[in-house]
Amino acid sequence: MSSTPPLRQLLLLRHAKATASDPGPAGDNNDHARDLAERGRHDASSMGRILRRQSLRPDMALVSSSRRTVRTWEMLGRFDDPQPAVLVSDRLYLAEPPELLSAIRDVPDTVQTLLVIGHNPGLHQLALQLAGEAAPSSLRAGLSTSTMVRLAVESGWAALGEATLAVLEQIRP
Repeated sequence: MSSTPPLRQLLLLRHAKATASDPGPAGDNNDHARDLAERGRHDASSMGRILRRQSLRPDMALVSSSRRTVRTWEMLGRFDDPQPAVLVSDRLYLAEPPELLSAIRDVPDTVQTLLVIGHNPGLHQLALQLAGEAAPSSLRAGLSTSTMVRLAVESGWAALGEATLAVLEQIRP
């Protein structure tokens, strides 16, 4: 890869640490409503500071509709104006790689830096799929909560996934 910055950057962020599941009185597991744990709030705030310090300001954020992913987005804090466009979507809740990839491919090419906040195992599987053989061992080992993978995207969003993308770094708070 050349030393010039990539045309686009894809930031894949696994939501921050959530509270434990509560089966509820009827045995229903309301996973969608789980909030962030104290550690999750701390880690998400730390990740926001890291993003700003490294000038990784997203133009757009795609966020799963679960409470823990929305709260992760909120805890990242404000970015410089103009504020990133945000799309909170049920489509991303516990999404598998094909659905995540489809949502990303729908993003307009005017977006230079895209942040996706989602869930494992789908988000981790997508990162591995996009990186292909170039995936570093640290990424192959897993994607823990509050961990972000930054990928270089040389194509438009609609063509994403047709070639191996360079993993620029894996960031943890």
